[in-house]
Amino acid sequence: MKIKIFALLALVMVAMTASAYELKVGTSAHGKVTFIVGGNVTTEANKNDVVTVSIALENGFVVSDISNKVYSEWEQADAPRRTSISVQDKVEMTKVDDTTWTFIMPKANVEINVDYIVHVDTDVEETQDETKVVTVQVDMEVVPGTTPTVDPETGDNVYQVVVEGVEIPAQTDATASNPKELTIAVEPSIKVGNNVFVVTAISKDAFKSTEPTAIVTKVVMPETPVAIPMEDGALEPDGTPIELTTPLSMLDDYALMNAAKKSFEANKVSATAIAPDRYWTFSSGVDVLVPEGVSVYRAFMDGDDIRIQPIDEANEAKIIKANNGVLLACDSKEGGNAYEMVANPSGPKSGTPVATTDAKSYAGNDLEPVIEAKNYAADQYLIMKGNKFHTIANNGSKVPACKAVFSKAKANQ
Repeated sequence: MKIKIFALLALVMVAMTASAYELKVGTSAHGKVTFIVGGNVTTEANKNDVVTVSIALENGFVVSDISNKVYSEWEQADAPRRTSISVQDKVEMTKVDDTTWTFIMPKANVEINVDYIVHVDTDVEETQDETKVVTVQVDMEVVPGTTPTVDPETGDNVYQVVVEGVEIPAQTDATASNPKELTIAVEPSIKVGNNVFVVTAISKDAFKSTEPTAIVTKVVMPETPVAIPMEDGALEPDGTPIELTTPLSMLDDYALMNAAKKSFEANKVSATAIAPDRYWTFSSGVDVLVPEGVSVYRAFMDGDDIRIQPIDEANEAKIIKANNGVLLACDSKEGGNAYEMVANPSGPKSGTPVATTDAKSYAGNDLEPVIEAKNYAADQYLIMKGNKFHTIANNGSKVPACKAVFSKAKANQ
């Protein structure tokens, strides 16, 4: 009987010594992790085995960090089952390439955790000596705590992302003392495979050049439902304010951002306005420099007619004051001309919210500013089209931001 017991114990000891340890995946949201030992896919390995960690990436993502936890199984004397505890911080891993790592299996279970970042190619333009397309890589991070939504029409996964930075290639015909100047056009969204990455914020290092022979000197923001937030410092990565070009309707939103303070104060925040005709209306939530070749007028009711009159203050100071509706006239008799509307810090300051009320800075002016797109009562307001004021079509017609409407109520005051 004693011999049988001894033999049984010996068999148990051999089985425990030869047992393998578990390989498992903890966090890996955008890639499939596979363990390979001896050429075979597995979920366990023996001590001293060489374990290969292979990651199949989801479209548009790359590995930003890989880590591990090491656990040793033990059995408490008063516990009916085994419990896992950590016995060391990590096992040393060797990178083979961007999707492969190896490590030596310890006498313990190993858990692998992988973090990912969006990494896609996009194009920018050189703006110093010549204009040409340069391909850069853009890193974006999925907004923490968010999960993708599914576009009901396309079935695409839609992620909310933050622009973290651009990786700019070396400019072979430039030097650190005379670098190429680049314009970065921010895309509102980028599609990679069946994933769509929607830009919702920009980090402070987003435009910091990774290459000394190239610098970002201008950033062009896209037309989006709301302005894309930026961290402080995003527009001055190397101490010099970057020129910022915005959609016309968002000129005031971007100019008043804290992140744009130095660019705003240096008159480096602007938008382009396309004159539809010789006469057109304009308004903004910030002071704007009067473009060359444009005159500024107020509009008022004279009897049954609407008349216009030059605004002396605007012509003298060459500034269109914030939150005022004005009439602009081009020197040319035809529309289609493009004018640069440069935000000026003489009015509202950075960090203040955009006001939408009428500042009424110009006496005898019956034009009201349209700071945000808005519906107006058809019987109370007129809008300019084809060089003339017309009744707004109906109460459901939304007037776009940055225009002005003629107020019958103001005329009758």
